[in-house]
Amino acid sequence: MKPASSRLQGCNVLALSPSGARTAWRFQVKSGEPVPQGPVPLETGKPLPPALVGNDWRRLLQPRIDVAWLPADSVFVRAVELPAASPDEIPGMIEFQLERLSPLPPAQVVWTVETVVSGPALHPVTEGEAPTAPVTSLTAWVTLVSRTALEEWLDRLYAAGYVADRLEFPLLRELRDCRPSGDGVWLIVDPAPDARVVFAGWYLGGRWREIGLVRIAAGPEGTTALVDQLSRVAWAGEWNGWLTVLPPVTVVADATDAAELKPALAEWSGQPVSIQPRLEPARVAELSARHQLLDSPRSLVPDDIVQRRRNEFIDSLWIRAMAVAAVCYLAFVFCFMIALKVQEYRLDTLRDEGNAIAGSYTNALQTKAQVAILQDQVALRFAALDAWRAAVESLPETLNLSQLDFTRGRALELTGTVSADNTAEVTKYNSELKKLELNGQMLFARVEPATFFPAQGPGGSVRWSFKAELKRAESP
Repeated sequence: MKPASSRLQGCNVLALSPSGARTAWRFQVKSGEPVPQGPVPLETGKPLPPALVGNDWRRLLQPRIDVAWLPADSVFVRAVELPAASPDEIPGMIEFQLERLSPLPPAQVVWTVETVVSGPALHPVTEGEAPTAPVTSLTAWVTLVSRTALEEWLDRLYAAGYVADRLEFPLLRELRDCRPSGDGVWLIVDPAPDARVVFAGWYLGGRWREIGLVRIAAGPEGTTALVDQLSRVAWAGEWNGWLTVLPPVTVVADATDAAELKPALAEWSGQPVSIQPRLEPARVAELSARHQLLDSPRSLVPDDIVQRRRNEFIDSLWIRAMAVAAVCYLAFVFCFMIALKVQEYRLDTLRDEGNAIAGSYTNALQTKAQVAILQDQVALRFAALDAWRAAVESLPETLNLSQLDFTRGRALELTGTVSADNTAEVTKYNSELKKLELNGQMLFARVEPATFFPAQGPGGSVRWSFKAELKRAESP
């Protein structure tokens, strides 16, 4: 058999008795094998620890399987001989015989099956271990549970906070762990407060011929009832041809139960009775975990219940995610409102400070503008004097300057007359003004060419006129 899932990383096994006592074991899954992590301490009357039953988003990343033990009072077990077949064919064979095997109508039971390889002189093997001889037949162990009782047990586990993925019958693990060296009857005694459950297995001819549960009362009456039940099975074995003489008996029980049953069983079989101690619960839990990690053809937990629990798990994850998102959103809104209030407070503070200095700032701007105007007026006054001086000193003797004006505070307009024979002097005078410098800088930024007009009156003179734009920095 192959591992049920290579993604499984953990396995929990819970034992919950009808009286309310609880025990749990944790296993880590490595290479498909359970590695014990020790028992989980459980306190009576308190919720199960989150380490055992926690169902959150981490389970999606680290999947595990939760196993719970079934109480013996609601379980029926049968041994069925089948021809050698593939594992996929075995459930169909059992379902074909289910009406004969089940003590209840098939629609009212939930069942599972596991196989024990058997054959001529072939002893049973441990789960996952290959047989040592050719397989001629299979012994199938069928476990049947009343659906009503199973659902009640699942609801009880769910009320305790444990969502079981699989259900196990621990006595079946103990019987399968037995390795008989010869024919015999194996009796595993499970004591209870008011009664005892005896799990009987008949091993004859290298195979398990019959298995079953016997519920007996405490005391001599219970011992008598057990012997009577064993006698009925022996008669059936004789009738079916697999029993000719009563085999020896092996009792797997504690010392008290074994001492009480030993005399009656020795008298019944006519042979010495062997006594063996029961397996430790931790060992049975490990066997249960190992069995459930193997591919199983059928689970005792109905599919509809598994799907419902899974949907509830997914819904709980969504609800938690939405709750976390809502809390984060509210925290973001709260932080945003605080930041907004802080910024509003800072804005109000800056506005108050701005209003306090607004008057002083306006007065400063006005003063600055007035100073700039006065500076511009002074600069204009000196620029006009420099321009006049330069224009007069550069004026040739043949030219007459009749008018010198400033326009727009930057342009110097010169107007005069010249004889018609000396118009070239005007052009020369215009060129010289373009080259004039003051304190190492050009005095005029641009000088327009001269324009000539005929002069009015006698004499044959010509009027000339041009503009020269002062070069100076802009006022601030």
